Amino acid sequence: MKGLRTFIGSLLITALAAGSGFASYMSAAPQRPDQQNLRWKTRQIRVSLSNSLTQPSFNIKFDSDVIGAVMRSFRAWEAVANVEFVTEVSEKQGISPSGTGDGISLITIAQTPENVLLFSKEPDRESAKTRVFYNKGSIIEADIVLNPFQQFSTDGTYGTFDLQATLTHEIGHMLGLRHSAVLGATMSESLPKNGTFGTADLSARTLSRNDIASIRDLYDFQDSDQACCGVITGRLAGPIGRSFKGSVRVWAEESETGRLIAQSEASADGTFRLGGLPDSAYTVFWQVGDDENSSIGELGLASIQEGNTVTLNGKIAPLSNGSPVVEFIGINSFLANTAVPIKSGRDYFIYLGGKDLDPRGVGIQFNSPFIRVVPSTYSRPRTGDSTSVLSLIVSVDPEAPAGLYTVYATGTNGSRASLLGALKVD
Repeated sequence: MKGLRTFIGSLLITALAAGSGFASYMSAAPQRPDQQNLRWKTRQIRVSLSNSLTQPSFNIKFDSDVIGAVMRSFRAWEAVANVEFVTEVSEKQGISPSGTGDGISLITIAQTPENVLLFSKEPDRESAKTRVFYNKGSIIEADIVLNPFQQFSTDGTYGTFDLQATLTHEIGHMLGLRHSAVLGATMSESLPKNGTFGTADLSARTLSRNDIASIRDLYDFQDSDQACCGVITGRLAGPIGRSFKGSVRVWAEESETGRLIAQSEASADGTFRLGGLPDSAYTVFWQVGDDENSSIGELGLASIQEGNTVTLNGKIAPLSNGSPVVEFIGINSFLANTAVPIKSGRDYFIYLGGKDLDPRGVGIQFNSPFIRVVPSTYSRPRTGDSTSVLSLIVSVDPEAPAGLYTVYATGTNGSRASLLGALKVD
């Protein structure tokens, strides 16, 4: 995907061009109704590390801690789910063809024909790909290919992909997770290069609460040391009482803090499930929309106690015409479709990019007492194309807990748009 470049006076706004990459999840068999149900049947997962990872090459910066990055990526998932990775070094270079697996789960960066073919159409777009093989609902093999046309590092070198963050994301796919609509999640589709916002952002190495909830729900995680894992489930009906036949996002925020904890997609019949939830009080939201119109609603409140299950049913409102569209967020003169890292106790000059973002008719809000928009700070810099940009000052409370927070935009007619988990408080 080519970057979107626009000038705002002397200010350069670069959407994606600063270096967001995309990580793909490919199934080696026909698509199941809900790929999120795919998981390993065994707790112990054997993975072969191709020696192409440690051999000198342009693709991995010299002196990078390759093995350390690989092992830390595995440990991140082991710490929150009932899985254990067993690794070995292998001379195998290429992944299995899409039609037939060889039973060996491989991580490689070798420039073999099979590996290169995966990135031949858009070599600059994706950082890595994972090919998953399954049988009767269980994963039996998963191969990870780091893009041999890109460069990786472990020290935050500008313009490179962070090796540990990339592998942590791909191992999530290896375990069966799909992409998340939450921008600040490790499993978000967009993985920024170092320097996307002018600085190195290594936060994708650390799993977000949404990532943790997703993997714990998938692997039926139970922990006697902490209250986990509750479920919020239910069904959303269409505007006229019929089942809604479209993509609907559902997410849960902590009612007290406004942090986003879990997100999923509703099935075609409107049913949804948010699992792996720690004990807390939650507010649940839904959103449906397209590039021009959207609709957001609050489904209700749910209290998770001792890992219980709460059922919430609701109705989707019709799409709101002329609703604002928010596609990008940024800082330091850059826009991208990845979360902006911020710290508590500071103010930030934030940019939002999209359509119809007129400061005279669009309000920006957060469902958190710890994050607020400073009054009278909106502006609308000229962009020179169809993308409109809002700039505003966001104040983060010194007591703001670490986590992901959603940005909401409200139009004059009450219609709303959102960027899920677009602010990441470290």
